Amino acid sequence: MLFFLYLNALLHLLNEHAWRMILDKKQINVVFMGNFAYPDGMADSKRIQSFMEYLVGKGASTNLILLRQGGQKVKKPKQNGYYKGIKYITIGNEIDKDLRTIYTIPIYFIQGIAAISNYKKIQAKNILYCYNGMSFENIVFIIVAKMMGYYIVLDIVEDNTFVQERLHLLAKFKWVSTEVLERYTAKFADAVVVISHYLKDIYDKSVGKTIPVCFIPISAKCLSEGKSHSPQHPFKFVYSGSFAKKDGVELLIRAFDRISERHPDCVLLLTGKGANLPDIQKLISNHPAIRYVGYLEDNEFYNFLQQADILCVTRIGSTYANAGFPFKLGEYLATGNPVIVTNVSDVCLYLENMKDAIIIEPDNATAIQNAMEYCINNREEIKVIGKNGLSKCNQFFNPDANGLKLLELLHSL
Repeated sequence: MLFFLYLNALLHLLNEHAWRMILDKKQINVVFMGNFAYPDGMADSKRIQSFMEYLVGKGASTNLILLRQGGQKVKKPKQNGYYKGIKYITIGNEIDKDLRTIYTIPIYFIQGIAAISNYKKIQAKNILYCYNGMSFENIVFIIVAKMMGYYIVLDIVEDNTFVQERLHLLAKFKWVSTEVLERYTAKFADAVVVISHYLKDIYDKSVGKTIPVCFIPISAKCLSEGKSHSPQHPFKFVYSGSFAKKDGVELLIRAFDRISERHPDCVLLLTGKGANLPDIQKLISNHPAIRYVGYLEDNEFYNFLQQADILCVTRIGSTYANAGFPFKLGEYLATGNPVIVTNVSDVCLYLENMKDAIIIEPDNATAIQNAMEYCINNREEIKVIGKNGLSKCNQFFNPDANGLKLLELLHSL
């Protein structure tokens, strides 16, 4: 009899604990916010898209507020809508870079506050997820969201202290405001997500004792089953990205220029977009073996990557480049094709040179040239490197594993 009394008491405690867990893990409602192009965006768009798709698959509610669409002028029909079942809206697309349309700024803030209010759910854990930290663009929304009961999560993917790109007036103001507001991270944010160990160390030292700092790397869905890719004619080297100074595209072009003299059956194909693109187009205008193929939509883009023989990530060795992590590296490895990558950020924590990728020192056109030469002359060996790289991609950059890390963080708030 005493045994059954103990058993009944134990079951009661277990049931109480189970209900407490259910109540603690109430529905997650995440409002993502960021200044980037969407849905036809690049690394920033794809990082957030990967998180949103995972959360939706786990029963969470998600919405996306785009701040000015990265400064690109987007036609009204494309500013708002649904992509892969996730609702997105754009605010502030009318704001000009030179602030001549200053009268539109109050409308921008009103629209953002209204969206945050409309997306809030009763009896749910409401979270405002801000891509790339705080700035004058989103600080008002962060303050209002906290007042409404939202948790604030900052996703930090760069160290803007060391930015080297040419910036217009609005962008300069944004980076200055980011640097100032960063000092108050622990006051405004409930958690920080970082993309590299460099950033993890920085935020562990500054806020790690007051709020959680969660390391979540890039995500890339494997596009290949590890089948060997047979080199084609012409032999294709490919670069895709933003053409920013940190990407080292000029070094890549210089290296290929030397290679093409000895191997006229090779081509270098470039795709992507960015403020420095006109300079790159001018640089390659008289080189028939180097072609810019334009900006490609996702389906065409991933097919394009899979048809490459060698994919190139040639970031320079600046502090700015080392703080973040190249999203394109994950996309490249996911094809199963061999990759030439410079040793920046966390690259060597994931990949072994000449086993999973061809890793070279940054800022060295000769090193890029030698790596290209090796690929041309060792086509069977590089097939194995590509296959190993695919395996490492699945191990370290799995979208489900990274999505789970985020979901666990959100539940812990």
